[in-house]
Amino acid sequence: MPRVSVVIPAYNHGRFVGEAVRSVLAQTMADLELIVVDDGSTDDTLAVVESIRDPRLRVIAQSNRGTHAAINAGLRAAGAPLLAILNSDDVYAPERLARAAAVLDGEPDVALVGSHIQVIDAVGTPIGIKHGWADLEPWPLEQPTRSFRAGADPHAALLTEHYWSTTSNFVFRRTHAERAGEFRPLRYAHDWDFALRLALIGRSVLLAEPLLRYRVHERNTIREDQAAMVFEICWCLAVHLPQHIATAWFAGLNPSIFVERLLHSIHTFGCDRVLAVLLAHGLAADPNAAVAWLTPGDTRRTSCLDFIADRLRRGGEPGEAAPPPTPSGWIARWRARRGGRGA
Repeated sequence: MPRVSVVIPAYNHGRFVGEAVRSVLAQTMADLELIVVDDGSTDDTLAVVESIRDPRLRVIAQSNRGTHAAINAGLRAAGAPLLAILNSDDVYAPERLARAAAVLDGEPDVALVGSHIQVIDAVGTPIGIKHGWADLEPWPLEQPTRSFRAGADPHAALLTEHYWSTTSNFVFRRTHAERAGEFRPLRYAHDWDFALRLALIGRSVLLAEPLLRYRVHERNTIREDQAAMVFEICWCLAVHLPQHIATAWFAGLNPSIFVERLLHSIHTFGCDRVLAVLLAHGLAADPNAAVAWLTPGDTRRTSCLDFIADRLRRGGEPGEAAPPPTPSGWIARWRARRGGRGA
């Protein structure tokens, strides 16, 4: 049995997937298997993967069902006690799996391991390093120093934003994945939802090294549907906030400090009423009912999407940010704060 199973969900990334596959096969931890799940690609993605010869590589081809379904298919086929994911346009540093496995082997209470991220452009040119929640934030907060973003606890910071950025940054135990459950049918926030579920099971560790290269390019999923993205952000908060604030870490905070941090951490792009509606429906208490809200065509979801789209067209509520920035947008903002420097 291999020590680590790596799953690559792939869709129309023929220009990138070869580099992703080779970065896994070149790991210093060679005791691994790699499962590439082609999610109905219409370009040469499948041909590129099948041209790579290595006995540790397996390929699964399925009709297009979405990233979450491709990840689930790969994880179900995986045989190792440790699991990792790499998106087909990202790249591992050679020692990434060895470093993550050492943490999981030595610290049994850890449920998720990741690292700082080297952000690159379409051709692989370095743009900058993302140090967890310390920089390259996905959206600005009005007073970040009064939010969980200003603290040092990875659990609390995860309620503010998905600072792990991508499923490519996830290494975890099979046993914990079985407790957390499969990836849910979220288009934009499936990774944040999964990280929040693992955070209820054990600690999260973010290695202070850029062991992942995260690629920003013109076909990143985040560019597609901003209303749907905001809906999924509100959905994740409604599902997870009640559970997380009941944990011992949050219960141990001074109540006044806790409320202040929470007030300055929650960001919904002017769509607090959507979050309020979702919380009122008790999604945290009924996972099956929560997932039903994600069904395309669900009238409740449609009402929320229409409300969000209207808010985004009008620029949100007073004092709120405009629509969620694209990757190029938030990187441009980050570069501007650093005087144009890339790293």
